[in-house]
Amino acid sequence: MRQGEDCSGVSQAQRDDLRRRDCVGAAASGASIVLAGAIRRRSAVPVARDAARSGYTSSLMAAVLAVAATVTSVIPASADNRNVPQFPTAWQSKLDTSHPLVGRIWSRAANGFVSAQDYGTALAKSRFILLGEVHDNPDHHALQAWAIRTVSKLRGARLVEGAPQADIVALEMLTSDQNDDLDRFYGRKAKVPRPRTADDFGRMLKWDRLGWPDYAIYAPIIAQALYDQLVLKPASPPRTENRAVSKDGFDALGEGVASALALDRPLPAAAAEGLAVEIRDGHCNMMPETGIPAMSRVQRLRDARMADAMMSVGEWKGGFLIAGNGHVRRDRGVAWYMAARGIPEAEITTVLHVEVRDGMTDPAAYMDPQPPTATFADFIVFTPRTQRPDACEEMRRQMQQMQRKS
Repeated sequence: MRQGEDCSGVSQAQRDDLRRRDCVGAAASGASIVLAGAIRRRSAVPVARDAARSGYTSSLMAAVLAVAATVTSVIPASADNRNVPQFPTAWQSKLDTSHPLVGRIWSRAANGFVSAQDYGTALAKSRFILLGEVHDNPDHHALQAWAIRTVSKLRGARLVEGAPQADIVALEMLTSDQNDDLDRFYGRKAKVPRPRTADDFGRMLKWDRLGWPDYAIYAPIIAQALYDQLVLKPASPPRTENRAVSKDGFDALGEGVASALALDRPLPAAAAEGLAVEIRDGHCNMMPETGIPAMSRVQRLRDARMADAMMSVGEWKGGFLIAGNGHVRRDRGVAWYMAARGIPEAEITTVLHVEVRDGMTDPAAYMDPQPPTATFADFIVFTPRTQRPDACEEMRRQMQQMQRKS
């Protein structure tokens, strides 16, 4: 562990692993110091005396080499900073774990599957990394935390030269009107800020009132961001802005705002239609057609605001976005708005974490639209499915209740 490094928010397992590596490193350093001291002393004595002590020196060197061999034998392969951390495959979701795509990583550049090492290295070379998710799948959040850890590890090892420094982790789950809570969490107005943990984050941001899945499955992301000293940042607009745009269009944002966010540019026709289809499917085809344009405007606003949050970093900085898979698509999501505002596409990497489906073993079958476009995503990571109630059945029940009340 580096001197003065803050481990707040880090799990006990991570702390134990770091301490073990520190002890190993200390033993190795101690062995080197002893060996160096022996060599210096050996060169400083007269030749005759050195000859008399040759037996002692040989014994000392043998002991040092034995210690070094022992140290080497206990360092696991993952301790090599050139390697990515172990890829998380202890699946928490239990449906379709034996599916042939589970745990595999598809790459657009390779037009095929790649190793975790190649995937992690590609992430570490990117300035902006957009990490998608199915919100209630805990494996997706474990993989997002792994991606953050991997980038920090490889850049820290200088394996990737010239890569921009990651500065933020922007979260779809937080809105800009929660900045006061974030200020309290970071102690930005306190005379003596207190160190905070991932548990503090969930409590102080009132996660249980936000309407998102259980904070416990998001906590690994927060803990990793805190450990790597990345600033946690809201990515979504406040609900008042969503309602205003839904009702009155982008003009409700105020003069010049829509243009600054690239919302004055229409989506390509295919992308706009794809967004409408996504909204219909997401509402189980129960939403009236008259409501689709308003919902599309809100979705576009959210994507544009997330892009703005990512671009708030300095010119030579970068960051991560944690958001739903629909938001991180290249063809119509956050990446599209970033590119429209001048960020080179090569500086953006988009990752979809996708649940497998029974009988679907061709990666292309998971890409939308069909046939798949080349700009859908840069990587797709396949995971098991999590158990959940039928969302459409629940929506039907709620709509029937509303109709009875009316």
